[in-house]
Amino acid sequence: MGINSELKDEMCREIDIIVNSAATTRFDERYDTATRTNVLGAMNVLKFSKQCSKLMMLLHVSTAYVCGEKEELILEKPLNYGEMLNGSSHLDIDVEQKLVEKALKDLQDRNATEKEVTLAMRVLGIERARLHGWPNTYSFTKSMGEMLLGHLKEDLQLIILRPTIILSTYKEPFPGWIEGMRTMDTFIVGYGKGKQKLAMGGRETITDVMIWS
Repeated sequence: MGINSELKDEMCREIDIIVNSAATTRFDERYDTATRTNVLGAMNVLKFSKQCSKLMMLLHVSTAYVCGEKEELILEKPLNYGEMLNGSSHLDIDVEQKLVEKALKDLQDRNATEKEVTLAMRVLGIERARLHGWPNTYSFTKSMGEMLLGHLKEDLQLIILRPTIILSTYKEPFPGWIEGMRTMDTFIVGYGKGKQKLAMGGRETITDVMIWS
């Protein structure tokens, strides 16, 4: 975690609530980066949580899009370990990790450039996501993170929060602050500057978004 042992021991003694919102949210992120952050990162937070003697709750921020792109009523139920959206064979997270490691080694063996490695890892992520029923690398790896947490939590109190599209801030550091341009940000900024004059859509359509602070 990048901290010394004394500070870690103090944290383990004093922390009672952990909120894990660390993630890479790029839809076509490199598969190795996405698995390292959204899957193994979540598992590492869980391991640390189990060392905290006063811990009351681990709150893990996931995404509503772990459910894929189903056009139906989506129940808020946990993802079972190894569950896939397309109903095909069992998803093995260990196999996915080994696949990443093998792909990286193969690229290294043929002296691939950094640009080639990045492209190959992005393509691999999308391919694996769609193979198992998810539309992109982000939602796929967030799903695997949820699965690992649910599978390994034992008696730890775990809450998984699945927000939809997160937009700008409500107050801090100031109203409307965003980091980068993602999802609906381009449209909102364009509309605010008067460049986006109209948008196609139904009058009764509800846009499921939320702000944060």
